[in-house]
This record gives sequence, structure tokens and C-alpha cells, in this order.
Amino acid sequence: MDFLKTYLPPAKGYLPYYMFSLSILAVGNSLQNYLTLHYSRRLYNGQFVANSSLPKKTATFNPEDSTQKLLPASATSSPKAARTQDQVTPLAARLFGTYTLISAIVRIYASYNLHLAPVYNIALWTYIVALVHFGSEWVVYRTAYLGAPILFPFFFATVGIVWMVTQYNFYVEL
Repeated sequence: MDFLKTYLPPAKGYLPYYMFSLSILAVGNSLQNYLTLHYSRRLYNGQFVANSSLPKKTATFNPEDSTQKLLPASATSSPKAARTQDQVTPLAARLFGTYTLISAIVRIYASYNLHLAPVYNIALWTYIVALVHFGSEWVVYRTAYLGAPILFPFFFATVGIVWMVTQYNFYVEL
């Protein structure tokens, strides 16, 4: 066990271990995004149809460039009448995997340097960005459903935010 301690963050308290552990899981999640779409599809599970209310292509507008070009397929959009599309693409998975890896690197580095205010703040922002991302995918864009796959990121991001905000003065050396 002493062998393992040499690699763990030497900081006081448990927050560094929380961040380090979540970061190791995040690296695994990042790799998974490069290898398969299976788990991402569990989170972003929905079929989408073309948004027929967008204006036609003109010299100044192309509906293919619109962020609103797809709408969630529902009973009102008649998904059987239109070809549905899955928004979880290999490109989207790789982008998400890259973001997740960057967040993991920031948090691993921060777990060893929580006494530095700028590092602490950047790590805090990784949790905030994650919470806003998953929240907006659920509430605004409706690409994710409330269920276990989205509750885990909500839980871990919220714990990280609350812990870091309430314990700022304990960890950061002013």
C-alpha cells in the first residue's frame, strides 16, 4: 500500500483523492469514446428528425449550417414519416473524449496543486462546465433523458462544485 501512496496527491484532506479518482475514471471514459459509441448512446439516447420549419437555402442562409437543423423525434414530429438521425456520431464521440481527457488532465494536475488559487479555480471550472453541458443537453437541447447515465455526471460535478466552493480557504494558500 505504501507503493501506491507515493503516486497519490500529498495534499491535506480528501478532495485531492476525489479529484484524482474521478480523473482516472474520466481517462477511461475518454478512451471508451474513441473505441465505441455504445456508452455515449446510452446518455445521448434519442432520434432526431429534420427541422422542417427552417427557411429554405438562400445566398445568406443554409439550413444545413443551423444548430437547429434537427429536432427530437416525437409523436408530434411524426418520426415514421421522416428519416430519423442519431446525433451520436464518431466525430461527436471523439470530441467528447478529447474534452473529457483535457478535464481529467486538469483535475489530476490540480489534485497535486490545490494550494495554488489559479489551478484550483481552473479545476472548479471543469466541474461547472461539465454540469452546464449535461444540464443543457437534458433541458435545453433535449438530447439526453433523465436517468442513470446522466445522473452520474450530475452527481459527481455537483459534489465537486460544492466541495470546492465550500473548502476553498482550507486548500488554497493565500
